[in-house]
Amino acid sequence: MKNNNLLKKLLNSVAEEYYTYNDQIIKVNNLKEVEFKKAAAHIDQVDYRYYKEDQYLIDQDNVYFNKESVNLLKYKIQFLGKIKSGEHDIPYHNSEKYKNLSIDLDKGLDLLKKYRQNNHEQASFLHYKSNLLAELPQERRELLLFLAAEAAELGYNLYLVGGQVRDILIDLPLNKDLDILLDGDLKDFFKHLAEKYGYEYDYNSVFSTGFLHNEYGYSIDIASCREEKYHFPGSLPLVEKADLFSDLFRRDFTVNTLVIDLHPDRKGILYDFFGGLYDLDNRILKVLHNYSFRDDPLRILRGIRFQTLKDFRLSAETVELSRRSLKNYDYHKLAIERVFTELSYLFKAQKDISQFSSILLNQIPVLKLIKDNFKFDADRDADFLKGEKILTLSREKGIDVNHFLVRLIILFYNSKESVIQSWPLSIPEKKTFIRKNWESISTSVFDTKDPALRYRELESYQPEELLLFTIINFKQDYVEEIFKHLRLRKEIEIPVSGHDLLELGLEQGPKIKEYLLEVRDQILRENISNRQQALEYLRNII
Repeated sequence: MKNNNLLKKLLNSVAEEYYTYNDQIIKVNNLKEVEFKKAAAHIDQVDYRYYKEDQYLIDQDNVYFNKESVNLLKYKIQFLGKIKSGEHDIPYHNSEKYKNLSIDLDKGLDLLKKYRQNNHEQASFLHYKSNLLAELPQERRELLLFLAAEAAELGYNLYLVGGQVRDILIDLPLNKDLDILLDGDLKDFFKHLAEKYGYEYDYNSVFSTGFLHNEYGYSIDIASCREEKYHFPGSLPLVEKADLFSDLFRRDFTVNTLVIDLHPDRKGILYDFFGGLYDLDNRILKVLHNYSFRDDPLRILRGIRFQTLKDFRLSAETVELSRRSLKNYDYHKLAIERVFTELSYLFKAQKDISQFSSILLNQIPVLKLIKDNFKFDADRDADFLKGEKILTLSREKGIDVNHFLVRLIILFYNSKESVIQSWPLSIPEKKTFIRKNWESISTSVFDTKDPALRYRELESYQPEELLLFTIINFKQDYVEEIFKHLRLRKEIEIPVSGHDLLELGLEQGPKIKEYLLEVRDQILRENISNRQQALEYLRNII
């Protein structure tokens, strides 16, 4: 609850905003609606320079906006336009400390108009003074601030962005993946770190991204602020150098645009340009622009994964945009390897993802990215839900199972061998999928009274094959017997070895394995329970 309270505290606080105009600074105080109304009530009306009820107010010393207004962007654009036209007489600030936080008014106005075209009615350039860095483990925090100080030495700015910021605010466990933005020359920054401290790095000049090797085991991905252009739907992007605003606008969802400034002079300031804090508080996923899924359809899968695993909810507009994109755009040139990589993040999850089938059935046919003619009907939905129950049982009983493969086979059960061979699966996974050995398991095995014979009939099958049998033949008795068998696989131990058999006079060869299996048979029949009994049994039959 600690971090949820931190999110509420930020939302309840003043968000500042700065514009540069005619070499002077305009400071805007963005307040919660209740605080805005209090401010308006306490200011003497003779001091009003301008007042738009429930929207914004200008007095002798300050500018106030209601940041919770559904028309925030509309009136922010109006406000900036009236400054340019000379209709607003506003208070200016000359403080140097605001300069590095401000955006040129003309540029800001153009960006806000662009954001409004993409339905971002909450967009603004909000700055929250925060203590979010204190929420990071000390080692991680010190490393980030060290890197930021080195960047500042070169005149560059460094920002923490994405998952770390989001997960701090909603109290999710922090992984070791650090996504960092550099407003500056990334190659120059890497060379600086290498020459001064001996850091090793990998640099990709095509995408202006890199990986910083470090002694702490963090996955440190650093990218220059950039914007992307796509030649065709789902293509890899062409990258051009850009500023922070353009970089954030190219991202997938508003909740992933929240940024913490790491610069020594501004460390800890949280930037929210797209209403990401409100969407995070409501657990809503909204895209940044109307061509988001045309450019990168994998964002649809990512959104579904967030909804399924992290308890987010795709906004109605985002769902509709995903459906239109899947219907209208040709994704044949999308690399299948990229689709499988994104899908694996969801399908490898060690938790119930039943919700995924309802999303597929009722809302978003995203698996058409893998197979054009993919159909998801009631029967497949039923099998997927059975599969989730069986996989849940496997986790509860500590059975090691390839969740990804089981889920994939259920959904694409009747795919042709040539199609499966074209997918980026391992050779064993392809063999399991293509051979479908579980179809050869006879239900008569469960009528076998001898537990040793039953065990021998099932032991050649992989756990995934046995689970798929239970999904296709969903009966309580079969489920119980299969899990009993899998439990025995883990637990049964033969208390003698080949060395013991050699000492008993047996010659080296295949007979050794046969006798060991005979001992196992007797254990399963509950005729042997310890090493002494096993040795006695062997003496009698050799």
